[in-house]
Parts: sequence; structure tokens; C-alpha cells
Amino acid sequence: MQALPIERMEQIELPSKAVVALAALAIAAQTFCCGTILGSPEPPYTVAPSDETLDQLQEKVETIEADDEGTFTVTITEEEMTALAVQMLEEMEDPPPISQPQVIFRDGRVKLYGTIHTTDSADVPGMLALTLDVQDGNIVATVEEIDVGPLPMPESLAEIANENLNQALDDWVVNDMADYVITDIKISTKKAIIYGQILDR
Repeated sequence: MQALPIERMEQIELPSKAVVALAALAIAAQTFCCGTILGSPEPPYTVAPSDETLDQLQEKVETIEADDEGTFTVTITEEEMTALAVQMLEEMEDPPPISQPQVIFRDGRVKLYGTIHTTDSADVPGMLALTLDVQDGNIVATVEEIDVGPLPMPESLAEIANENLNQALDDWVVNDMADYVITDIKISTKKAIIYGQILDR
């Protein structure tokens, strides 16, 4: 067994990259909202973040070890991902007008719920759902659904979301993944499992 370099393991934050990008995109979607919250999306249950959950995630990341073949896995729960999303929003110098983020893992998709604070002081629940895949060593995100208020979102918004999110993922791969590659991502009920391989073995 081999411990992964902590400085690199702290950069295995694929879901958090998605959360930040999706939060900004969900806020952009408020432009198309009619100003009423009737029919707005709500999470199926409450995911409560906590400092203890965040500490649990950090400890988990710091103690991950690769097997003799150099492969490793990281399992992240909804509570851990939601706690990380809250922390990242709090640490942003110019955070987007979104609060109460909740991350749901279900049916092979990542769903980000949050309350969007619009320019007319209305609070609008929003949801953005996507799938994550690995193709030829590249991480590919596909935004499948954007739901903000009762009006349907135009297809062009999903296209913009896909472009922005995949650009963020490409930048992450180029800048932060020098010692390992992500080989697969599985989204199951209430958890995400990331599979990886150490390079240069």
C-alpha cells in the first residue's frame, strides 16, 4: 500500500469543482425566472452540513492509500459534499448570490439545490442536475436539467452550462492532476465514488 501525496490529494475535488460552476450557472438562470416560486424545485430531503462532516472528509482524503497496482478510490457522501460546498461559498471573495446549497447523489446524477437571491429581492429555489463520465482520460460533465421557477429553461442555457463546466474540469486536469488520473466516476444513492490511478509507476 502507498499513501498518496497529501498536497495532491487535497486537489482531488472533482465534485467541488462542479458545485462552484453549477452554483454560478444556476444563478445565471434566474434571468429566465418569472419571479414566482410556484412549482420551484425542492430537494427530496434535507442534507445538513457540519464542521464535523468537513473534518471527516479531510481525514478521509489524507489517509487514502493506493494498492499495489497504484489504484485508489475516494467515496464522498452527500453530507460531505454539501459541507464542502458551503465552505467554498463562504471562502469566496465575491460569492454568487446563492445560499443553502445541498448536493444530492441519485440515479447516476449529481443534483445541486440552492436558494437563489434575485435582483428584485425574491428568493427562488433552483436545481441543476448533471452526469459525470470519464472518456479517454478526460472528465466529461453533461448538464441534463436546469430548474429555476415554474418556467422551462431554454436549451441554450444548458449548452452554456456544459461549456463552462467542462472548461473548468479541463483546467483542473491540466493544472492539478500531475501525479494521478481519474479513471472512473460512479454516482449511486447518497454517495459518489471516484476511481483513480497513480502515474509513473
